Amino acid sequence: MSDDSVQPGGVALRDPFYGAPFPEAVRRFWRKYTVFTGRASRAEFWWWWITSFAVGLVLQLAPQAFTPDAPLLENPVGAYLFVLWGLATLVGSLALGARRLHDVGRSGFWLFLNVVPVLGTIVFLVLCLLPPNPAGTRFDA
Repeated sequence: MSDDSVQPGGVALRDPFYGAPFPEAVRRFWRKYTVFTGRASRAEFWWWWITSFAVGLVLQLAPQAFTPDAPLLENPVGAYLFVLWGLATLVGSLALGARRLHDVGRSGFWLFLNVVPVLGTIVFLVLCLLPPNPAGTRFDA
């Protein structure tokens, strides 16, 4: 399927899907895993962010159910699963973050804010809360 094809929500894959429902946002994350060009809506970004956080939390805590005598969050299996999840979704999450920044009219290089402990991540997340900016169309491929 090309990027021009219309997806189930009636929006072409190359376009941001404003108001994307949860399943479509997750589907678009995987379909556009390595796409750093174009734009992503707030719905696409935040639905994925919540999904990724929830999956990571479950992977971290699920092994605890099988070893109830171990101290909470000290199960190495959970830590390994969490790291594997992070590695498996790293490129896609970076691409989605860059596309979200494009939608607010910023370059994907603003992702480097995340290397600044705490404050950089807060600024990045605030940028991701901003509404779309028409200037962001310059990032469309």
